[in-house]
Amino acid sequence: MKIFIVDDDHVVIEVMTAVLESNGHEVGSNVSGEQVESDIMAMRPDFILTDLMIEALDGLELFDKIRQKKELDETKIIKVSTRQAVHWKEQAEARGVAGYITKPIDPAIFTVQLVENVESAG
Repeated sequence: MKIFIVDDDHVVIEVMTAVLESNGHEVGSNVSGEQVESDIMAMRPDFILTDLMIEALDGLELFDKIRQKKELDETKIIKVSTRQAVHWKEQAEARGVAGYITKPIDPAIFTVQLVENVESAG
């Protein structure tokens, strides 16, 4: 799978990238949120893993912008966030987010969590 990660924490991106690449996935990323849309369009990933809160825009805004791109209709978005309140999950689900993984990321189970989200997204 092609997976694009959007997070403002370099360490989180490094951990996710290492785990995903070790499992044979192609990974792209953007740490600042700037130019994220063009980076995503260039890669055309199967999945986008994005934090809810990133520097240039929040993850929900990013989701809305991605959904406006016809070329990304099939791209699934999974939120990866420290925000555990039901309110945040409901907002993400209302926008059609395919899944929700809570930080901190545990490298030992991250791939399993991702696969579960992918399978439930259809």
